Amino acid sequence: MKNQVKKIYIALYGLNFIIITFISLTICMTIYKICNDYQARDFLEMARYLPHIAWKVPTISIVLCILLGFSNFLKSTVFSQQQSKIVLLYILDLLIFSLITYTLNFSYKGYFLYICAGLFLQIQGLSIRLIMLVITLGCFTFFDYDLLTVQVNMLPFQEYINYYNLTNQFYLYGIKSLLESANLILVMIFFYMLINSKIRENKEFIQLNNKLKVNIKELNIANEKLEEAGRMKERNRLAHEIHDILGHSLTCISTGLEACMEVAGKSNPGLTKHIYKIKKVSDKGLLDIRRSVRELKSDVIDEASLIKSVKELIEGINSLGKQIATLNIEGEIITMQHDEELTVYRLVQESTTNSIRHGKASRIHIDMTFEKMNLMIRITDDGKGCSFIVKNFGISHMEEQVSMLGGSIRFISDQGSGFITIAHLPLRSETLK
Repeated sequence: MKNQVKKIYIALYGLNFIIITFISLTICMTIYKICNDYQARDFLEMARYLPHIAWKVPTISIVLCILLGFSNFLKSTVFSQQQSKIVLLYILDLLIFSLITYTLNFSYKGYFLYICAGLFLQIQGLSIRLIMLVITLGCFTFFDYDLLTVQVNMLPFQEYINYYNLTNQFYLYGIKSLLESANLILVMIFFYMLINSKIRENKEFIQLNNKLKVNIKELNIANEKLEEAGRMKERNRLAHEIHDILGHSLTCISTGLEACMEVAGKSNPGLTKHIYKIKKVSDKGLLDIRRSVRELKSDVIDEASLIKSVKELIEGINSLGKQIATLNIEGEIITMQHDEELTVYRLVQESTTNSIRHGKASRIHIDMTFEKMNLMIRITDDGKGCSFIVKNFGISHMEEQVSMLGGSIRFISDQGSGFITIAHLPLRSETLK
C-alpha cells in the first residue's frame, strides 16, 4: 500500500510537469504567432501589460520543474532519514514554485497541492508538518492573479488564449481544465490511499502489540514455571538429604534402643521404661520426618497418575495416627497436564496438612468432580476451624498456583465448624482415561 502511495505521488509530479509545460508552451507559441502574424501592435493595444520574453517562459518553467523533481529525489532517497534537510528542501520547493507561478503569470497554482501531499508523505513530526502546511496554504492563497495584479503588472493567460479563434480557444481551455481536474482527482486518490495505508499500519501495530502482550504473558508464565521448577528441585534435594541422613540416623537410634530394651529386660524395669520413652520420641520424630519428606518431594506424581498419588497420600495420612481421610471421585477422570496434576496434588497435600496440624481434625473428606474440561475439588474436615482466616504461606501459595492455571479457590470456616477448601480448575487436556 505504501509503495502505491509513492507511485501516485510520482504521478502527481509528472502531471504537474505536463500542466506547467503546456501553459508555458502555449504562452511562448502564442507570442511567436502574434509576431509572425504581424499582430503584435494590435495585441499590445488590446492587452493591458507587456508579456514576458517568449523563449524564457518554457525554458525557466521546465528547468525549475526539473529542479523540483531532483529535490523530490533527494527527499525520498539521500535525505529520507534526515528530517531537518527535508524541511529545508520543502522551503526551497516553495521558492522554486513561486518563481514558476510568476513566470506563468500566476495562471497555475495547483503545484501547491503536490507540495501538500509531500508534507504528509515525507515529514514525520506533527508540529513541523503543521507549520509547513500553514505556510504552503498561505502561499496557495497569496499567489492569486486577481490579488497580485493589483500591485504587479501581469498579462493573464486568458489574454493569450483569446488571441485564437473560438475553436482553438475551446480546445485550449478544455485541455487546461481537463489537466487541472485530473490533478485534483489524483490528489484526492493520493490522500485516500494514504489514509488507508495509515489505518492498515495502525491495525498491524495493534495486532503486533496484542501479540507482544500475549508473548510477554506467556514468557512470565514460563518464567514462573521455571522458578517453580527450581524450587521443586531444591525441595527434592532437601527431601532426599533429610531422608538419607536424618531418617537413617533415627532408624539406627530406634533399632539400638530396641536392643537396649532387650538387654535391660525385666532386671531393670525403670531403665526399660526410660528407654521406651526415648524410643517413642525417636519413632515420632521418624514419622514427622517421613511426613515432611513426603510434603517436600515434587516428583510424587512423576511415576504414577494423579489419582494414585492422592490415594497414596491418603493412605499415608491414615497410617500416621488417628486421623481418617477419605476420597470420593465423580465424573469421568481426565488426563491432565503435569503442571495441573502437580497443582491439584499440592492443593490436597497442603489442605490435609493444615487440617491435621492446625485444625486438629480427626476426619478429612476429599471430593474431586470431573465435568467436561473442568475439575472441582472440595476438601472438608471436622477440625476446630477459625472465625478469621489468616492467609499464611501455604494458603497464599495455593492461591498463586491455582491462579496461574486460570482457576479460582476460596476458603470457608467458622469457629468450631471445621474448614472447607473449594477450588475450580479449567483443564487443557482432552484425553480421557
